[in-house]
Amino acid sequence: MPSNTNESNISGLFSELKKLENNGEYEQSMKIVSKILHIKPDHRKALHCKIVCLIQLNRFEEALKLIDELNQKNDEQSRGHHFKLEKCYCKYRLNNIEDALRDLNEPNYKSDDEFGLNELKAQALYRLENFNDCFSNYVDLIKNSHDFYEEERYVNLTAVIAGLKSLDKNFQYEMESISDSTYEVIYNKACTLIASEHYSEAIKKLSEAEVACRKFFEEDGCQEEEIEAELAIIRAQNAYCQQKLDKNEMALRNYNQILKQKLSDPALISVVCNNIVAIHKDKNLFDSKKKIKMALNEASETKLSVKQKRNLFYNYCLFLISTNQFDQFHKYLESFRTKFPDEVCDTYLIEAYRFYKEKNLSGAYEILKRFTEINENSQPQSSEIEVYLFLVQLLLQQSKYEECAEILKNLCNVSPRLAIISLLFQIYEKTSNHSALEKLIDNFLMRKENQSNPSVIPLLNEAARFYQNHDKPKLAVQCLEKIVRLKGKTPKLISLLINSYSLFDPAKAKSLQAELPSIEQILNSVDIDQLENKNWSLGIKYVKKSKDTPKTTTVGKKIVKRKRKKILPKNYNPDAIPDPERWLPKYERSNYRKKKDKKAIGKGTQGAVGEVPEIKASPKQIVAPVGPRQQRPTQKKKKKTGRK
Repeated sequence: MPSNTNESNISGLFSELKKLENNGEYEQSMKIVSKILHIKPDHRKALHCKIVCLIQLNRFEEALKLIDELNQKNDEQSRGHHFKLEKCYCKYRLNNIEDALRDLNEPNYKSDDEFGLNELKAQALYRLENFNDCFSNYVDLIKNSHDFYEEERYVNLTAVIAGLKSLDKNFQYEMESISDSTYEVIYNKACTLIASEHYSEAIKKLSEAEVACRKFFEEDGCQEEEIEAELAIIRAQNAYCQQKLDKNEMALRNYNQILKQKLSDPALISVVCNNIVAIHKDKNLFDSKKKIKMALNEASETKLSVKQKRNLFYNYCLFLISTNQFDQFHKYLESFRTKFPDEVCDTYLIEAYRFYKEKNLSGAYEILKRFTEINENSQPQSSEIEVYLFLVQLLLQQSKYEECAEILKNLCNVSPRLAIISLLFQIYEKTSNHSALEKLIDNFLMRKENQSNPSVIPLLNEAARFYQNHDKPKLAVQCLEKIVRLKGKTPKLISLLINSYSLFDPAKAKSLQAELPSIEQILNSVDIDQLENKNWSLGIKYVKKSKDTPKTTTVGKKIVKRKRKKILPKNYNPDAIPDPERWLPKYERSNYRKKKDKKAIGKGTQGAVGEVPEIKASPKQIVAPVGPRQQRPTQKKKKKTGRK
């Protein structure tokens, strides 16, 4: 009979527990679960409910401890397999991501919720920035899922695609196949555009995300503060796009506006402060010092990506160099090496920059030369280009052109960028290495991929000039013809072609003359009166400014004169009330206190002071008030100086 009573009590408590769970009252639910466990301590469902309540209350350490205690009571075969999903989730929330993933990958594990296990595994892979495995996991989850969380999975999938795009710009995925159902999807699509360096398009997408986000939370009945907090991350990305487009003032204004909101997201605060420091560079160091301290908060470390943490430490090292804090710099450089062992190039760059800042070019050269000696048997990688370019800069400052040309030649084989080719072109021309220069033009400027690239036109012009100066008109014509295909014919280009063709093909040069504009056309485009009025023969000093011709204005229309913009002081505060006595001399102001005259102390007789009759001051003569401009000291007469 007592067992039947206990069972009925337990069922009643479970029905009450269900109501509390629906209302999200997990503190009350814990009390009900305790009553059930008091009746039946080994009730598995009640224990499971207790673990879930602890997780919902963010008491992950207690939940993990309870799971370990329950697993120790089981036999060896089933040990570690009870509440495995909950255990891994607790480890995940406690930022033990690698440990959680290790448990999730156990081959001999079977769970009642295999789908939930795979979903947690995908999230763990994302946190560890293993985007390739994470992408395949989410694709499988979306294919096999038929529940209400499909939208959230698409949100996570777009976030993974953005991560893949940031690592590999050649990664392709049809983002149009994912509908813009939520503002998070639109935001992640914008992040994908940012990873592809399409910043203008990303700004438009972020504006769409902001409108969708505001609409969603307004319909949900949220307050303005909550909406602004949600919009902050979208606005931060928008400001980053503006920063990348060299709109630094606008970006800085938006960043400061975000910081004024006093948000509770430490990761967002760190990123915003780091970006502000990047805009300031070596200026406004006092503000940068405050911002860098805000960025280096421990709470944000677990939420930032490896790339973000690396950029934060890198910028802090540069800040310490800029402020001449070299002892602290060496300390953080060592921590940079230990935290980011793969970023070898960055450590050499930072250390070399420290010597460069002290104007010790030989010290900076030795550091970078050591790096090149370590990697002398291998071709420079794309990630190492900055180190080699810094070394090139130092060599150019020391006029070591041959060594500089050798480094740039190797860089051209790895990354044939036009800027590197242009620099090498100038060095070869300066050192009169004509054979190497011709080889450079043949290998890089005449490539098929450069046939439709308009940015190659300046280099083709230089190559045509070089060939023309060294009596190679046929090669000069080849360069000029390529410019014509890219840019079209202009009178200047036609004249250059005529000049080159005339040296080996006079008939072609004569046919091209017909394409030049006639003398009548040229004369019609010249304003002879203006030329006659200009005194250009006398030089710039004597040239008279031409009077502006009066513009025809409509009758009755008032001409609005442009007012000169007032220049105010930097620290001007428009709200401050000006001092009404500011025009008076200091000794006539009401707050003036005359200093006591201490020169006569100790002088005269030191005897007793007799009774002094009271002296009444005579009444002051009333003087009419004088304007502020009249209250100035009388001009002193100049002293006469005798002739010597």
